[in-house]
Amino acid sequence: MKKCNSCKIEFNTSEKLCPLCQNQLVGECENEVFPKNIRFTANSLILKIVLFISVVIALIVGFIEVYNMHSLKYTCYTSLGLITNFCVIYFILKNYQNVLKMLGKYGFILIVLILIWYFVTKNTIIMDYIVTSICLLELLFNFITGLVLKRSYLVKYSNIIVMNIFLLILPSIFVALGFITNPIMAYICLIFALITIAGLFIFCFDDIKEELSKIFNV
Repeated sequence: MKKCNSCKIEFNTSEKLCPLCQNQLVGECENEVFPKNIRFTANSLILKIVLFISVVIALIVGFIEVYNMHSLKYTCYTSLGLITNFCVIYFILKNYQNVLKMLGKYGFILIVLILIWYFVTKNTIIMDYIVTSICLLELLFNFITGLVLKRSYLVKYSNIIVMNIFLLILPSIFVALGFITNPIMAYICLIFALITIAGLFIFCFDDIKEELSKIFNV
């Protein structure tokens, strides 16, 4: 039996990584009896997180638009984007082994595509609200995933968390460059970036130090 020291679960599988947290499995496989339902459960949990965040976004956008413009035009566009995003994530869950790492890269790619959209259209709403909202949602996804997987997520996916912190600081850089006209959301992102950094150093300093030593071979 192979065992995940992080999840404390044993598996009869020839795979090297835990299907739940993607940490290294230790031990030897006796019989190839892989519990597919566990991987399905993990993927279902991620889909539920994404679905919950999508519903929250749609409700917030709908409320703001109805309150300010008395219409649901942009809410419909947002909903279509959220549905497309859900389908892409579902495809990732079905076809990639290291799901969480791929989702982290997907969030970064999404930001790049939206920035290209801005430079083509020059629509200030994209920079003022959409880019900053995606950065905050990426943080929300990491926060919820971290609550579920706890320490194993921090240790295994510290590079994703660092990338998320960079994305949160990025809108403030755009403010300094003059790309953002209404900086309130950018400053909110910066505050959350500082809160995340403070929380990591206060509660997870030893883990961060260990991961940094691995990354930089110190």
